[in-house]
Amino acid sequence: MANAKALKFFDCNCAFGPYRTRVFRFARTADELLGEMDFSNIEQALVYHTAMRFDHPVVGNERVVRESRGHSRLFPTWALLPSQTEEQPPLETLLREMRRQGVRALRLFPDDHRYFLDEITWGDQMAVFMERRIPLFIRASLDRIATLLRSFPDLVVVTGSQGSNPLDRYAWPLIERYPNLIFETSSYLVDGGIEEFCKRYSATRLIFGSGFPDNAGGAAMLTLARAEISDTDRRAIAWDNLCRLLEEASLP
Repeated sequence: MANAKALKFFDCNCAFGPYRTRVFRFARTADELLGEMDFSNIEQALVYHTAMRFDHPVVGNERVVRESRGHSRLFPTWALLPSQTEEQPPLETLLREMRRQGVRALRLFPDDHRYFLDEITWGDQMAVFMERRIPLFIRASLDRIATLLRSFPDLVVVTGSQGSNPLDRYAWPLIERYPNLIFETSSYLVDGGIEEFCKRYSATRLIFGSGFPDNAGGAAMLTLARAEISDTDRRAIAWDNLCRLLEEASLP
């Protein structure tokens, strides 16, 4: 077991900006988020702006880049929408802008933005993301993610916010079928859950996320720090795996 303060954490799932739901506390600005990260001993974070989720992705995507600029510990992500409504730039333009703005991962909020996760809706975009290995952080139930992966089995998908109950019966069949399905740990606080996952499928399929501000980061950090796994696996989940995912993304 490791001391949480001795681990180096790269958070894959946290947000700043005004929050519309009841949470204990949130960070209105990038500076406030950095203060929360300092308090929790989180070194770096892959972030989104709450406007990406609760306002409109086009508004939020611009804000997360602008407001995180100059903060070397924060790495912006963008939210996606289906192309049929023409609310976001054409795909090639989007990819070029991602490279220009240093965005190497994307997020989908299907419940908040009201769209399906299927081939009809995403056929024109997902094949490109799959080929380019661009990580997609999807806030959705596993059955909806499974629908998407049936059509695009090699997508790099990171899923979290699945609740704190055991996921084995839902997750393990999907883990075995889809090689690039990855779970983040913000809500997975089951006793022995990380240990069993690493034993069966290796630590490469897990990455650390705090889930802030929906969750406080301390529980996920302590669960990982105290998990009975090797220090190599612990470092991989806390830091290395997310770095690898971002490095593997190919942008034009």
